[in-house]
Amino acid sequence: MGHRFFHHSTAGENPCLIYYIRVPFYLFSNSIASNLLKINFLNNTKTPEGLTIFCAMLLVVSMMLSPFLLSLSMWGLVGAALWHTTETLRQAGQFHHTSGIQAALKVLSHSFRLFFQQRTAVVMTILLLVPAVSFFWSVNHDFWLERTRVRIPFFVLPWAFVNLPNLSKHQYRSVLYVLVWAVLLICIGVGINFLLHTDEILANLGMGQPIPVPRNHIRFNLILATAILVGGWLWEQRYVWRYPWERKVLLVAVVLMFVFIHVLSVRSGIVTLYAALLFSVFRFVVRTRRWKAGLITLLIIVITPVLAVLSIPSLQQRLAYMAWDWKQYQSNDGDDYSDSERWVSFSAGIQLWRENPLLGVGTGDLPMEIQRVVNDRFPKYTLEPKLPHNQFIYILAGTGLIGFLLSMLAFIWPIATGGRRHFYLFATFQIILLISFLVEYTIETSIGVAYYLFYLFWFGKMAEVERKTTFQKDY
Repeated sequence: MGHRFFHHSTAGENPCLIYYIRVPFYLFSNSIASNLLKINFLNNTKTPEGLTIFCAMLLVVSMMLSPFLLSLSMWGLVGAALWHTTETLRQAGQFHHTSGIQAALKVLSHSFRLFFQQRTAVVMTILLLVPAVSFFWSVNHDFWLERTRVRIPFFVLPWAFVNLPNLSKHQYRSVLYVLVWAVLLICIGVGINFLLHTDEILANLGMGQPIPVPRNHIRFNLILATAILVGGWLWEQRYVWRYPWERKVLLVAVVLMFVFIHVLSVRSGIVTLYAALLFSVFRFVVRTRRWKAGLITLLIIVITPVLAVLSIPSLQQRLAYMAWDWKQYQSNDGDDYSDSERWVSFSAGIQLWRENPLLGVGTGDLPMEIQRVVNDRFPKYTLEPKLPHNQFIYILAGTGLIGFLLSMLAFIWPIATGGRRHFYLFATFQIILLISFLVEYTIETSIGVAYYLFYLFWFGKMAEVERKTTFQKDY
């Protein structure tokens, strides 16, 4: 096994192998998205509510599979919001003797009035404005435009969620139910592919390559961790779509996904899951005072990863590679290795912030400034150095302390206000985000922005409905 760690390969070095591994899986996974387009037996899409649920279901699946369908589903939510607003005004008799243009202006005026009344939605737009304003001290406006465009949903989706129709508890949960089964089906596809090409994939793991999954493997693992927690919560809430036996099958699905996240061996996904599980145990003990049950569960959580390391070859390969990569970094010989490049990106980002403490170097200039620092301090890492793989360092380097404080206001506001933090899914989602922010620039990609915003507002909306029907403070 040892000799594998002396060479770092990329997909480009062995395109035939990667194509051979991934193509059957993509055919399998893309069929999930196409089949989801046919789901209208639960909700009638001839109503704003039905369109909202359909687009939400499409979004949670396409987030893992298709950028085009992801964009389509997000704009579908915008359409549902406009439709609902139009219906609300029509029922209130606001369209008598008005032209089409006047009616459209009334709809927009009403929607923005509601938007500005919702402080959480307004505060979230800060995460668009902060990088946008750095235009004035960025030289590379092409990269600035690229990063700012990615963050446009920080205005669009909050506006849409404010204007979407209210849904029932069952409807909110049904979207999460689709998430669980979609993720399970994708995991089955990945698992079949892994079994068919075990030797090749394990060899690539020994050289720093991930197990092939749709789109980005780190984002997929965050979604997988979310689906495990959501599935466990739905099971605990005794949710079923139609038949009582579904609950037993749901438990099996959660267990399979829990095992599979260890097989995928993406550390950030595993760490976020266990952090959320530890929080769950603490929350359970505080609410019930059942210390013995909590201690037993805690022991299981501690023992499980040890057993996983001893029994899962892919996880063994990943940990061995991580240890070897760390040694290379310590000896300053880790150029072109994933973990070493990540540590270099942290160091370079911190230096850029120290050089430009208040405003940063500008979002647009991050690539060339990182290149400058790496050329000077880490000459062995000069081939396309990574941007800071930490959301907080990324913000500090790009927009300085002012941008960081404003961004932290946006991150913290939904947690500190409105009582959403008492809702289990919302609270555990924040833990997943925190761990993700420490090792990735999560909201600098389209899938990361969609993941952050959709579940933030979906769980937030659920919190309001669950609180009204649960009759307790913690729910």
